[in-house]
Amino acid sequence: MKQRKTFLSLLLALALCLSLSVPALAGGSLYDIEILYRDGTLVGCYVDESASGDGWSYDSATQTLTLNGLDCKNVYFSAYSGNSDNWTLCLADGSVNKAEQLGLSTLSNGEHITITGTGSLTLQGNKRSAVDFHLSGSDSSLTFQSPLTITGGPNDGDRLPLTGVKDGDYLVYQTADGEKARYAVIAPDGASVPETPEQPAVNTAYATPCPILVNGQAVDFDAYMLKDANGNGTNYLKLRDVAHVLNGTAAQFNVGWDGAAGAITITTNAAYTTPNGSEMSTPFSGDQSYTDNQASVLVNGVKTDLHAITITDVSGAGYTYFKLRDLGETLGFVVDWDGTSVVINTP
Repeated sequence: MKQRKTFLSLLLALALCLSLSVPALAGGSLYDIEILYRDGTLVGCYVDESASGDGWSYDSATQTLTLNGLDCKNVYFSAYSGNSDNWTLCLADGSVNKAEQLGLSTLSNGEHITITGTGSLTLQGNKRSAVDFHLSGSDSSLTFQSPLTITGGPNDGDRLPLTGVKDGDYLVYQTADGEKARYAVIAPDGASVPETPEQPAVNTAYATPCPILVNGQAVDFDAYMLKDANGNGTNYLKLRDVAHVLNGTAAQFNVGWDGAAGAITITTNAAYTTPNGSEMSTPFSGDQSYTDNQASVLVNGVKTDLHAITITDVSGAGYTYFKLRDLGETLGFVVDWDGTSVVINTP
């Protein structure tokens, strides 16, 4: 046993040096069967000795790890004998098992792992990966006969394919915040693997959390923010809300619609005399999807490039929100940020 464990240690060290997908072993312990509970307790056994714990048991005679109501952080099963053996991860019939990560490894050529049983194992990865398979040698394989479900991310509820996989590292990633996930394609050796279809982009307008000050006074705008790739936000307000609030100031303007031109009209240095009742309303709550506004904008009769978005309510009515800084530059008011609030100042 000692000689075998020394050899296994060397294999793990080599794998780590080569940046292979071998999970970190907590507390410096080295088990072939490793269970890390949510309270930080680490238990396990070697593959040539039987053992059991809360929600799991291992039978060395049949080389079977059985999960039966296990609720833990990590499960790690390293199949190694040097004898081209068959190993089994059994999800006990009717059992519900939960973990954050699952690691399965074969550390020599010809080792085979099969997942059996009618129970389930749900993985909610809050670390580098939710599922980590490392198969050594072209004659090693992993066969799925039981469901593994990934939770969190855009593919919430997806199940790993019930197919055999061979030779290599297979990772199913889940980011720490649970908002984004990336899934490896798992398929039999030599099979034609389809390309993962691209998901359609979802444009999200985020409800603006910061206050807006107009000439020093807080105003409760219905405001939304678009974020760039780095998370930097740009604020958007309803055009009629801005016209309503700035009415009577040096930056006042009127809003209209030119049906013949199919364009929104803005007249500068004019009182806002065309309210339609939507001013300062809050038709939405929370983040919303949006589309880019397609209507032209005429400022004093001249077509002007002002970026705007449209958010549509459940009845199909659309509300147009304009980029605040574009409005400021075009209509003659200052937009700034004082560290805590969006600031609008008129001349």
